[in-house]
Amino acid sequence: MNLSFPIFLAVGITRAAAKIGNYDAVDNQHNTIDEICAQANLPEYSKVAKLCKELGSNGLNMGMDETVFLRDGAPDKLASQKGPSFNMREILEAEDIEAAYNNIEAGNMMQTERKLVVDYGWCSSNAGFLAGISDDSSNYCDPSQDCDSSVGCGTTLSSCCITHDQCLNSGEGSISGSAWNPLTRCSEVNCKGSTCDTNLSSCAWNVSCCSFSFVSGSSCDFGCITASTAISGAFGVGTSLSPQSDFNTGGDDLDSVCSQ
Repeated sequence: MNLSFPIFLAVGITRAAAKIGNYDAVDNQHNTIDEICAQANLPEYSKVAKLCKELGSNGLNMGMDETVFLRDGAPDKLASQKGPSFNMREILEAEDIEAAYNNIEAGNMMQTERKLVVDYGWCSSNAGFLAGISDDSSNYCDPSQDCDSSVGCGTTLSSCCITHDQCLNSGEGSISGSAWNPLTRCSEVNCKGSTCDTNLSSCAWNVSCCSFSFVSGSSCDFGCITASTAISGAFGVGTSLSPQSDFNTGGDDLDSVCSQ
C-alpha cells in the first residue's frame, strides 16, 4: 500500500485561521475540546481535527488545559524521549491553529531527528501508485516484499494498508497462488478500487494515535497522526476521484475484504 507523503502533508497543514473572538464563549472561556473544535471550521482531515477526535469526549476526554506529550512511536518509548508537550487550549486559541500544532510537531522532529517523508509500515511513499499510473512498490500481497519501514510495522494503521492491498488483489493485477508464486499472502478477490479506497480512508481515520497510561500520562504519536490524516484525506476524496477509482470498476464487491 503506497502513499505520497510530500503530497499528503498538504492535507495536514491546511491552515484554518481561528481567532478567539470568533467563538461563542462563557466568561471568555471555552470549556471543552468538543465545543471549540465544533466552532473552528477545521479541514475535514487536518491534524488538529484528528487531535479533536482523539482527545475530545469520544476519545481520551481530556480537558483543554491538560498536558499531552508528543512521542515518536509506541507509548513505551515516551519515557526515554521526553518529547515536547502541549495542551489543546494553546493550539485551538492560536491565531492559526494548524500552524500552532505544526510548530510543536516540528520541534519534536528536530529532537528525534525524525523525518515524516518515509514509509509507515505497509503504507509507503510512491506518487505513481497514488496517481494510479504505476504498480504498488509496497504490496503486502507480493511475497517477495517485507515490511522494511523504520516505523509503523505491526501497527493498526499498517493493518489498514494491508487490507487495502488485499482488497486490490483483483482482476488482472491480482497475485494468485500459482506454481511460480506459491507463497502468496492474499486470495484473489473482486472488489472495486473505489470501494477499497473508501474503506482505507475510514480505517485510517479511525486509528487511534493517542493513548493514556498511568506511567507516561497522555501522549500522541506524531508520525501516526501525520500518516493517518494523510491517508484519510487522499483516499477519501470521493469514489470517482480516489487514487484507485479506475481499478476493477466492474467488481461485484461481494468478497468479505471488500467491506473491511
